[in-house]
Amino acid sequence: MPFLVDPAAQAARRRVSIDDALHTRATTPQTVARKIDAAREAERTRLAQEMHDGLGAHLTALQLVVARLATRAPADAAEWQSFCSQIQNVANAAQDAADELVGRNRPPALDAGLVNSLRVWLRGFGEQSGLTCIWRCDDVTRERVASLTPDAMLALYRIAQEALTNVARHARATRVVVALDGSHRSLKLTISDDGCGLARGSRRKQGHFGLVGMRERCTALGGTLRIGSVQGSGTLVSARLPWHQILPAPTGQHGPESLALHGYAS
Repeated sequence: MPFLVDPAAQAARRRVSIDDALHTRATTPQTVARKIDAAREAERTRLAQEMHDGLGAHLTALQLVVARLATRAPADAAEWQSFCSQIQNVANAAQDAADELVGRNRPPALDAGLVNSLRVWLRGFGEQSGLTCIWRCDDVTRERVASLTPDAMLALYRIAQEALTNVARHARATRVVVALDGSHRSLKLTISDDGCGLARGSRRKQGHFGLVGMRERCTALGGTLRIGSVQGSGTLVSARLPWHQILPAPTGQHGPESLALHGYAS
């Protein structure tokens, strides 16, 4: 008896094979990292209200205690002790609330675009830290960056924030330069300072919210993070992201090949 082939069964098997192949291709390190990052940002949005109701309440209580102390001086040592205890208790509660939320603050809106947002943040950072802050971005790069995807804007903004925070905390620098530079294939963000540089082994000691976090953001977008430092001669942080990962694909076209039509690939 001849062997009969069921066309419907064959088609079903082909669909299963195609679905498996697509699933395998979709589960890349970049895809996984991007999903993790999206989940983190969603959690930050949800926690914003908790920060307001929790930490905000403790800080308001602290303001009230200090205001009372400013309007009327304590009459005796016992009243002084009472005020001090209140302040200490509220401060401890606020610290506990902050510890629970560390690293989870919601990022500011980037409606003004990455370039303007970075310039504003850098200006404020300079006023608060006392560092001389220099911003560099040419007109061609500014025009390209205006079309970045939301994920790319957020990643670059957060990398710049983390790098600058590290400068303020550890570098003992007097000057920092932040620059965006676009080449044919990629966009590069650099943060350089004239501080003391990284101590030996400090890169390995960085926790989840330091260098590891910056590297994860780059990996999620198919990019790389490099850190160059000579102790006593400053530090250079460089994040490089490929254009085809951070710009929306033109309608009906996908991948790096379509970007060559728009001048983003050599």
